[in-house]
This record gives sequence, C-alpha cells and structure tokens, in this order.
Amino acid sequence: MNPFRTAGDLAHLTSKCILIWSIHRNRSAEGISLPTQAMYTLVFIMRYIDLSFGWVSLYNFGMKVIYIASAVYVLILMSFLYPRTPESPMAWRAATMSVVLSAIWGLVFNYYFSVLEILWSSSIFLESICIIPQLILIHQTTIPTVITSHYVLALCSYRLLHIFGWGWRYHFDHVLDPIAVLCGLVQTAVYADLAWVYYTRQRVTLRGGLVVDSEEYEKGRLADEKDDRGWTSLEATRMGRNDEEAALGGIILPPHGDPDA
Repeated sequence: MNPFRTAGDLAHLTSKCILIWSIHRNRSAEGISLPTQAMYTLVFIMRYIDLSFGWVSLYNFGMKVIYIASAVYVLILMSFLYPRTPESPMAWRAATMSVVLSAIWGLVFNYYFSVLEILWSSSIFLESICIIPQLILIHQTTIPTVITSHYVLALCSYRLLHIFGWGWRYHFDHVLDPIAVLCGLVQTAVYADLAWVYYTRQRVTLRGGLVVDSEEYEKGRLADEKDDRGWTSLEATRMGRNDEEAALGGIILPPHGDPDA
C-alpha cells in the first residue's frame, strides 16, 4: 500500500469533516462556493461510477461511498438548511466553463476510449480547476466566512501528500500517470493560491465566538464602537436576533445564555 496516497486520502476526508463541522457550528455556509462544491460532487460521481460493479477492496469501497455522501451532504446543507453567500455571475461562468472544458479534455485525452475512462479523465481535469469559483468568492467577499485555516491546511496537505505518493509509486512500481500528474500539479498551484489568499485575508475570532475579517478587527470598528444604547457592535450583534443584528454576513450568533455560545 502507498502510505502517502493513504495519508492524502485521509487528509482529503478530514477537510470534508472540517467543512461540515464548521457549517454546523456556525449555522451558516457563508463564504463557501456552491459551484465549487457542486463540481466536487460531480467529480466524485464521475470518478466512482464503477462503485456498484468494480470491487477492489473494502477500504476503496468505503472511501468512495464517504466521498460521494459527504459531497452530497454539503450541497444539501448549503442549498436547503443554512444561508450562503450569493455567487457572482463570474463564478457561475467559471464553473460552467470548467465543466465544459473538462468534458472536452476527457474526450480528447484518455488512455482508452470508453465511457468509464472518459468519465475518469474528465473528473481528473475537473478536480484540478473546480476550486476556481471558491477563489473568486474569497477575492470578492469582505464578510466573515466559515472557511477555517484547518480546512485550507487539510486541502493543501491532501494535494501535497499525493505528490509524494506519485514518487513512491514511480520508485516502487515504475508507474507514472501523466494525466493525473499534470492535473495534480495544476491543482497544487491553485490550492497554493487559495492558501495565500486566505492567509492575506485571515479571519480573527473575537471573544464570545464572533468571527470577523482581520481588516475589520484591526480597525477596531466591530469591537470598540458603541451605538446610542451604549452597546458595542459585538454586543448589539449578539443581542439583536434579527437579520441585520443577529447575522453578520449570514453567520447566526447564539443569544447570551445559549449553551452553544
């Protein structure tokens, strides 16, 4: 067994768990790109469509089921249960172009011209660029998001570990997949950009659990300013319990005394 590939799989799974936990904890999907998560779901479905008739091992079967189930669950949370950030037309255009181009590339670049092989190749191409709408959203938003440094770290670790896994496989099995390697390098570069953008727009957690943009924190506007009732913005936000006062960027805040606060 390739230890780096296994570690990469677990890092990827960890990123999904962190994302789901963060959405539930904040009771919001603010700052998470719906097109990106929809494309992740499409990637897993296309890649693991052989789930019902291609048995490799219990580990392989279990990971495929978990990947698909977790991706669909995130879509359900974002679409029906929690508020999310509206996507810009640019993000939706990028998602549409990503799907179309990946389908074309899958038809042109594959190892065997069969349905399963074309779907697999298309999924590899799509995964390498499906984070682009998320990048667009992070660039355009100045409000708090539920994306955490742990989520970004897990994503980047997943990609880095798979790169080491390619080296392990080439050294011991003398096998190198050009499509997977090329797309993996592209995906690594995109993830590095995501990590850099997140770092430069780092979120800060204030006492009481409120998460704000670091720029706002440095200005002290949220923490220090008081309204005509003598409340700071933080206090007013936690006490208001309406769309303007109880949700800063869609993140619903529990009232004082809430055991989850």
